[in-house]
Amino acid sequence: MMSAQSSDVPTVKYFLDHGGDLMKADDKGRTILHHAVSAGCCKVTEFLLSKGVPVDIDCGRGPPLFMAATNEQDKTLKILLDHHANAGANVNCKASTMTLLVFATLQGGYTNFIKFLLKAGADPNIPDDLGRLPIELAALRDCKEEVEMLLPFTTPIPTVPDWSIEGVISHLKNEDKKPMDKPPTVIWKGNDCNE
Repeated sequence: MMSAQSSDVPTVKYFLDHGGDLMKADDKGRTILHHAVSAGCCKVTEFLLSKGVPVDIDCGRGPPLFMAATNEQDKTLKILLDHHANAGANVNCKASTMTLLVFATLQGGYTNFIKFLLKAGADPNIPDDLGRLPIELAALRDCKEEVEMLLPFTTPIPTVPDWSIEGVISHLKNEDKKPMDKPPTVIWKGNDCNE
């Protein structure tokens, strides 16, 4: 696995030529392709894909595309997308049940990844586990550029009266500031400070 992270194609080739299993996962559910993309090793990534390693291989920790996105490896992300990685797939990792688009808009700072994902066919109408769409997550962070990218691909939200960049951001900011429907009831037990 270390050879994949150090861009050492000859060692990876040697491993393969001597019976190495390129699809075997380590104890954390990551294959050699996962290691290569998360380290940003473009040459190893391209070599592995040329040898038939499935671009969407998932051994329990999400596909390589998720690893590239979470490790901010835009070059290996692009290679995976060029090899038809499924940009709209749900990523069902132990710690996550979100799509890559939800991840990118939730975290912030992944504007280039969002462009890649939309171009590759990621579905911006798949919500996070709280029911929020990627456009809502971007609007909550006041990221006009991301809202602008997502708007043409997102089905209008019925509760947003002005389906425009400014309208979505304004609506979400106002919704976020609204108090809860019912404030929590506090019951003091024991000594009352006013007694």
